[in-house]
Amino acid sequence: MMGLYLSLSFWAIAQGLPAGIMALMGALQPLLTAALMLTRGRGPSSPTVWWGLLIGFLGVVFVLLPRLENSHLAVGNLANLAGVLAIAALTLGTLAQKHLANDDLRVAGCLQNVGAGLVAVLAVATIGAVRWDGSVALWSLLAWSALITSVLAQSLLLWMMRRGEATHVTALMLLVPPVAALLAYELFHETLSWLQLTGFALALGGVVLARRANGVMASRSG
Repeated sequence: MMGLYLSLSFWAIAQGLPAGIMALMGALQPLLTAALMLTRGRGPSSPTVWWGLLIGFLGVVFVLLPRLENSHLAVGNLANLAGVLAIAALTLGTLAQKHLANDDLRVAGCLQNVGAGLVAVLAVATIGAVRWDGSVALWSLLAWSALITSVLAQSLLLWMMRRGEATHVTALMLLVPPVAALLAYELFHETLSWLQLTGFALALGGVVLARRANGVMASRSG
């Protein structure tokens, strides 16, 4: 989940795939999760859930639209393919967490991070480039990727996946691009248009709608 997703997405962006398009691909993950679960007879049966996911995805498009208009698709088809495979790895890895519900969260997280580290080392050895300058920025980004993304965020995802429906949890990922835009506005003084603010409201509304519909279905089935 982490090794393939991070390695493939970082490589795709390095090869020219705009970060906004990579984020838009990531916003498809909740829809792919719901679709895969539906093929296994465990997907959301309520149309409200699908409407919530679609509204949330539309909100993400609105948030990213200004960046998409000023970007271009990667020239190489391999970069586009890597982006698609990254989202596929994230989706399948997320669904696989349901089978680890009885395993100790600390042990599972440790083993998964070791596996992800081995994948990353293999990626560096084959398609990566080693440029270590020891700067504060490099150490800060490494600490963020290792501690926040790989440890804290993954542990929270595993914890939520074990205690809720996959669609219920992955719908929260629709909020990642809007929240990133708000952080960029606050930290780096980037502008936010009315279209982006509208997109944030749609994404938030879609997530609330999907989660509430899932909650209603779970209570009825209980």
